[in-house]
Amino acid sequence: MNPHADDVVRRLAPGPGPGLTAGARETMYKIMDEEPGPEPLRRRRRPLLALPIAVGALAAAATVPFAFAPASASALDIKEEDGYYLIEVKDLLATPEVYDKQLRDAGLDVKLRLLPASPGLVGSLSSATRAENPAKPDGIEVIDRSGDCEPFRCSIGIKVRKDFTGSAEIFLGREARPGEKYQAITGFDVPGAPMHCVPFRNKPVGEVRALLKDRGLDIQEFTITGPTRWEGTARDEEVETKASVPDSMHVVDGYLTMAGKATLLVSDVEMPAETVRTLNGKYGCPSG
Repeated sequence: MNPHADDVVRRLAPGPGPGLTAGARETMYKIMDEEPGPEPLRRRRRPLLALPIAVGALAAAATVPFAFAPASASALDIKEEDGYYLIEVKDLLATPEVYDKQLRDAGLDVKLRLLPASPGLVGSLSSATRAENPAKPDGIEVIDRSGDCEPFRCSIGIKVRKDFTGSAEIFLGREARPGEKYQAITGFDVPGAPMHCVPFRNKPVGEVRALLKDRGLDIQEFTITGPTRWEGTARDEEVETKASVPDSMHVVDGYLTMAGKATLLVSDVEMPAETVRTLNGKYGCPSG
């Protein structure tokens, strides 16, 4: 991991917009901080991507035995496997109360919240948990999606170790419905995203608009940024967004707000070439 690149990504990351929760925003930051890894294997498990979220007091609770009975109408499929409760989400659009009841009936003090997410965050999660290390709670992991699934037909879920005795609130990214805004967002140049390894930074808005159009993307809005943001010297500056800007402004970053819609971060001045090379290298792209 490159600490400098991670710092720049955080500074450029979008601020809270409509529906973007603090938890979702922290999830986005964590994903953007992760180094690109190998292509995931089918049904491979990976450790929980966990960050503290302000959800109020979390009381410890004891896990009690539970006999799982198959139920075709269940929102969650809960099974026992190798010392874990394997929890797969079957109904991506069920209410939180439905998830909570089924988990509670299983003897788990775990709350599950699904957020419409940009493609890079689907199946990823963050959590608030009562644990010795809140940034890496012990006993909860996320199940990776299979790599060849279709939208809304991908398995997402978590597995909870059977001896887990704490409390947790889980925020899990799901596929967004057509026209639905993302609540968990990451950059549009991360691996697997439409602008991955496309040399767009410091190009004028007019050129980037054409690059986006070639990839089926339209610009929804622009966020004005500058050196104080990527240098980390901004002091509680209010983020300015505009529906249009001059085509001559420089694009320094961007993210998807919903399917087919992008927000561009633009500046009157170019981002330093060394910073551009660092960010490109972070995502495994040519540095030039």
